[in-house]
Amino acid sequence: FIKNDEPQGNQVFCQMNEVIPEVVKAMRAAIKETGVCKLFSANITADDPVEMIARGKYVLSQFGPLGECCAFLVDGYVAGGTGITTARRVFPKQFLHYHRAGHGAVTSPQTQRGYTAFVHTKLSRLIGSSGIHVGTMGYGKME
Repeated sequence: FIKNDEPQGNQVFCQMNEVIPEVVKAMRAAIKETGVCKLFSANITADDPVEMIARGKYVLSQFGPLGECCAFLVDGYVAGGTGITTARRVFPKQFLHYHRAGHGAVTSPQTQRGYTAFVHTKLSRLIGSSGIHVGTMGYGKME
């Protein structure tokens, strides 16, 4: 499993149009060597739903028939429900990997506002994500 993590959507230091073709090459080489398709989670998060759709279409155009080996990572806390539901409606067959970077602002017990990480996870599924990046669920850096 390989993913573009939350800071790697399409930054000046990690341009999607340069990175994705390299990932495709690596994916093909790994499949040739192992005979097994690997899963790649491409970060399509953007501040504009139209840009998210364009990123998703670009990824699928580059992967071609290997598109079934791609998930789309959307930072659901940052992009919000609109980002998740837009990705789900436009790409109904892709695995939608919900990343929750920044959720501690509302889920941390120290904030005493908002809701728990468990509730956040349930909400992510209700709005269309296939799965959620849960991290340590209250241990480690969230302590």
